[in-house]
Amino acid sequence: MRRLAAVLLCVVLASCGQVPPAEVPASSSSATETSSIVTATPPPSSVSPSVSALPPTSAPPPTLPTPSRALDPTLKTVRGTVSAGVESGCTLLSTPGEQYLLLGADPAIAVAGAVVEVSGRADPGAMTTCQQGTPFHVTRTQRG
Repeated sequence: MRRLAAVLLCVVLASCGQVPPAEVPASSSSATETSSIVTATPPPSSVSPSVSALPPTSAPPPTLPTPSRALDPTLKTVRGTVSAGVESGCTLLSTPGEQYLLLGADPAIAVAGAVVEVSGRADPGAMTTCQQGTPFHVTRTQRG
């Protein structure tokens, strides 16, 4: 019983890897002859595509700005009071009209209660774990 199962398994596995041959009609020389079908299988080397057939690329594709960067592409300077966020490690800057989440601010200058001036770019679409304020990528921090 085991041998029969092993033989059946081998037959099934062997038949799974076979590709059915392509059917090519043979040309007939007269109308009275019956047409026959000739089967042809390509050699195994021509079945797999060659990677070298792809054209080489000389330069990487251009990078497109993310939608959030397109909203505010210029550097901006804002002044306000620093406070700690509700999440650990989050630093906020409160201004009269906006609250910014400071990303990359100098931790020696941007301490809770300090009035500072920061320059950078607002990035409203940035993903953070702080859940407060508009993310602001700081390039310069100074006491204000």
